[in-house]
This record gives sequence, structure tokens and C-alpha cells, in this order.
Amino acid sequence: MTGRDAVLLGVDIGTTNVKVVALRSEGDVVGVARRPMGVLRSGPGLSDFDIAGLDRDLPGAVREALSLAESRMGLRPEVAAIAIASIGESFVGLDAAGRRITGCPTWFDRRTRNRRADWGLSEEDWFDATGMVDDDIYTAYRLPFLRESEPALFERVVHWLMVADYVVYRLCGERVSNPSLAARSGLADRATGDWSQRILAHAGIEEASLPTLLPAAHRAGRLTAEAAEGLGLPPGVPVINAGHDHPCAGLACGLHRPGPIIDSTGTSEAIKTVVDRPLAFGEVGGGRYDCYPHVVPGRFLLSGHIPSAGGLIDWLLRLLSGPEPSPDTVARLWAMAAASAPGAGGVRISPFLEGTGAPSNERSRRAGIVQLGAGNGSGDLLRAGLEALAAWADVNIRLVERYAGTRPPEIVLTGGGARNLLANRIKAAMLDRPFVIPEVQEAAGAGAAVVAGIAEGLIDADAPPSPLEAAGLARVEPEPDWVAAYAVLRPALVDCLGLRETHHG
Repeated sequence: MTGRDAVLLGVDIGTTNVKVVALRSEGDVVGVARRPMGVLRSGPGLSDFDIAGLDRDLPGAVREALSLAESRMGLRPEVAAIAIASIGESFVGLDAAGRRITGCPTWFDRRTRNRRADWGLSEEDWFDATGMVDDDIYTAYRLPFLRESEPALFERVVHWLMVADYVVYRLCGERVSNPSLAARSGLADRATGDWSQRILAHAGIEEASLPTLLPAAHRAGRLTAEAAEGLGLPPGVPVINAGHDHPCAGLACGLHRPGPIIDSTGTSEAIKTVVDRPLAFGEVGGGRYDCYPHVVPGRFLLSGHIPSAGGLIDWLLRLLSGPEPSPDTVARLWAMAAASAPGAGGVRISPFLEGTGAPSNERSRRAGIVQLGAGNGSGDLLRAGLEALAAWADVNIRLVERYAGTRPPEIVLTGGGARNLLANRIKAAMLDRPFVIPEVQEAAGAGAAVVAGIAEGLIDADAPPSPLEAAGLARVEPEPDWVAAYAVLRPALVDCLGLRETHHG
């Protein structure tokens, strides 16, 4: 096998889609296939991922990605390895015969509650073990709920697997997990790289029912003959549990060592950087940011979530133009927002449609609009939303820099939101630093493929292919007039957010 005729396959099982990425070890993507990720809704706040649909659709997506790679490369590539990344928190239960017998609650399912205080754990105890912001979404809380609500079903379960674990099991027959994904369950100890005996005891979960925790970027097994036939691959291809999708996406965007900061923005937004050890509760302002194992060995991801970034902008567009705005109407609204001067005519928005996320992590907070006068127009309102989001991101970037001890000269901007030029200009001016925008196709799937390459010795973990080294990297420079304006406006914009952190420096 040569580097020119082999590919690494990365599978990203996301909230909306399943993506399969064919990547050469040099870093170029040669094939991408997508399938919808179905969500089954049984009532208000109740939702499960359609795992039967995933089982059905994944083989076709793998075959399509390889077909596209063949067209691009001019030959049928060999597959050096296949790696699986997925959303966190969600899980399935298998019976003694290895059959899936439970649903798969989505990470945003709201049927459970936070049990930490019931278990006698302080926020500091919880964070220093798991590295997770205190919340109610974790598998550690969902399994006791299932035991209480469906005891007969719970008793039939012999093995609990998170989504990537389940797909790895289907491919190679091994029940193994990855430290980054196990962290999202709330059942793992990030410092030891093993399951937390203390939390397992509180949750009433036997360690024998959980997958074996392998180190990051480690081979789980080899493709079975049955799985290989379905995927159109030869048996024996190495299978890797790449882990959680967020750190995989960061890896594909150049986030493999301490220093850089990524602002990944779309419907929601995440600020991410890498540290070389698990930061303690007090080192991140009292557990304000997740700090859990990266998919690169020996590294940890420091990450904060902004839940309603692009979602707020979409909501404002609908509010200003109706539920189904035409392209012409949307274009006019954006032109009006661009024409509105910094400060948005005095309009202020607290942008919390779905709670504050980082750094305050107050789920019950909601959005508000103030100082709206008769002289304000639609452009002011839309620009006020962009300014509020920029101030929110700015607060988080400054805090992440403080906690990680880094201050990069530029911020890496990725995701669908990176295509919004006006939003990018406002952010760059607010922070008074340039943003660079790498061209990355399906970052989480590409990152999973990079993990596969690291696991198989085809990619150096200390020097993986990085889009930040590409020629002609797109840049958004801060504009001096806007920098000066936002230097004056920023304190008021941050104060309007009403976050626990109102540091104006």
C-alpha cells in the first residue's frame, strides 16, 4: 500500500447528518458522503436518535464516499483504516446476545435531571473528576432515570455503549470507547483515563457493563467479514474509535497543540483551545468550561458553548420578514444591517434564546431587547443581534485565553457561520484581532480520519496535516474605525449580557 493509493475513512455521526469522509494522509479530502440522522420525537422535550436508520444508511454512505474518491483519484483506493466519531451523551443498551434493545436519547433530550447534589458531590467534585460543566444531560444521570422508569428493560441490558462505541462494535465486534467520548458520559475520570468508580457507585452502574476504555488514537479491532461485506471493504481493515465529534472537528482545523483558539460557529457556537493537562475547577473560574481529553494523546480540550449564535440570527430574520423570508428580503435586511453604524442606533439585545451557555451556564435565561425606539429600523435590530453575539464570543475568548494562558495573534473561524462577512467584521473589530478561515470539508469526519491515521502510524500526532498552513488562507482584518468604535461600546454591550463575567479589559 502506498500513500498515493490509500485513504483513511472518517465517519462523523452528528445531530443532523451522518458524514463519511475519505482523506489521504497528506490531508486532502477526496470524497464526502452524507445521510440524514433521523430523530424520533415521542413528546415535548423527548427525542431519540434513529439508530435503526443509522444501521441502514451507513453502508451506503461509505460506498458513496469511496466511489467519489475513486472518481477523483482515478483508481479504486485501498482503505488504510476507518474511524468513528459521534455526538456525546447519547447511549444505547445491548442485551446478552449483543442486540440493541433500548432507544438512543438525543443529547438535547430533557427527560432527565441533574443528580449530582443527591449523590453528595459538589460542583468541584464533579468537575475535577469529569471535566464537564455541571448540567443534566449526561449519561450518568440518564441511566438511573431509565432504571426508575423502565426497570424491566434496564435489567435486560448487559452492555451500555455510546453512539460511536456502538458503531465500532457493529464493525469489529469489540466493545471499546475513547477517553474524549467517555468524558461526555459523565462516568469517566479524565485524570486516570478510566471509569470513575465513585460516580459509577452513585449511578449504580457496573463497570463490567461499560466498554473498555482505550487510549486516544488507538486501534479498536479489525473489520469483521460480515461488516466488510456491507461496506464494500475487505475484512481486516483497522477500526478506530475516534471519539467525540467536537475535538475531532478541532483537530481537522489545526487544533492539536496548545496555543491556537478556534471559534466554531453555526446554529450554535463553541470556543475551543488545547491544554496539556486537565485544568481544575478553580483554574477555569469555577468549572465554567469543559476541560476533557482531546482525541490527540496527552492533550485536553478546553471548550465553551454558546447555544444560540446562528439560531438567534435566523430568529431575527424571521421576526423581521415573516416565517419564510425570500432571498431578496434577506439580502435587503443584511444591507440595512451593514448600513447601521456600530452601536446599532442604541438597540441592545441579550441573545439568550436557549440560555446563556458559557461562561454563566444559566439555562433558564432568555433573550431580551432594550432601548428600541421609534427611530430604529430593521437594520439596527439585526446589527444589534450581531453585536450581542460578538460581545458574547469576545467575553468567552478572553476567558479561555486567561484560563489556558494563551493569546494567539489571530483566531481561527470555522463552521457555517464563518460565511457571514458582516458578523466576522464585527467580531474582528470587537476583539481587535484578525480571524483566519480555513477551508475544511466536514471537519469532524476529516478529524476522525486524521485520528485513524495517527492510530495506524500514517500521521504524526505532533504534526498532523493542518489547513492553517495552506496558502491563501482567508482572513478578516479588524477595521480601524470599527475597532475604535467598539473599544468604547464594548463595556456597555458586555454589561447588557448580564453574565457573571463582565471584565472589560
